[in-house]
Amino acid sequence: MDDRLSPDDRAGASGGGQGFAAGGRNGDDAGRGGNNRGGRVNTSAWIIGALVVIIAVFAGLRYARVPAPRPAPTRPAPTKPAPTPTPTRPAPTAPAATVTDLERDLTRVEEAVTRKDWAAADRESSKLRTTWESLRPRVTSTNTTKDVTTFDARVDKLRADIRAKNEAGARADITELKSIARRFKIAPTRGPTSG
Repeated sequence: MDDRLSPDDRAGASGGGQGFAAGGRNGDDAGRGGNNRGGRVNTSAWIIGALVVIIAVFAGLRYARVPAPRPAPTRPAPTKPAPTPTPTRPAPTAPAATVTDLERDLTRVEEAVTRKDWAAADRESSKLRTTWESLRPRVTSTNTTKDVTTFDARVDKLRADIRAKNEAGARADITELKSIARRFKIAPTRGPTSG
């Protein structure tokens, strides 16, 4: 199909368009719209307008953004103040065992055996053993090694005789232990030496 230009179109295309353009500038473009330049749309104006709108939207979003709330500072939980220390007395310490304590424990064991109260005799022989163990490193005698070894063996034999309810054997053990205990003396303790 052949597109032929009408006589009006030919006149506009060959140079009559200048009058149209001139008329457009003066404002009497005969109802064709002042923005239409020979049938072309001003795309650069549209692009610039669109960019301005996009920039305005992003700028508005940037300033309209609500800042994230900051977390509250953490504080330790309130605590009760520590009670003020009251002056304390040092805990009373048990006095060191002596030979007298050892002889007293032997007498208590002997009394329990005489009554044939074997439960009490067992308790008292246990106390005798504890007293002896605390006293053993500090005792001396004319023959310390022999006396300490013999006393150890006799205490063990006494406890066995009490558990067996052997009254005669327990009495013999107590008599032997008392005679050895009379030979013991407490060695003097040595304090720190200054040099």
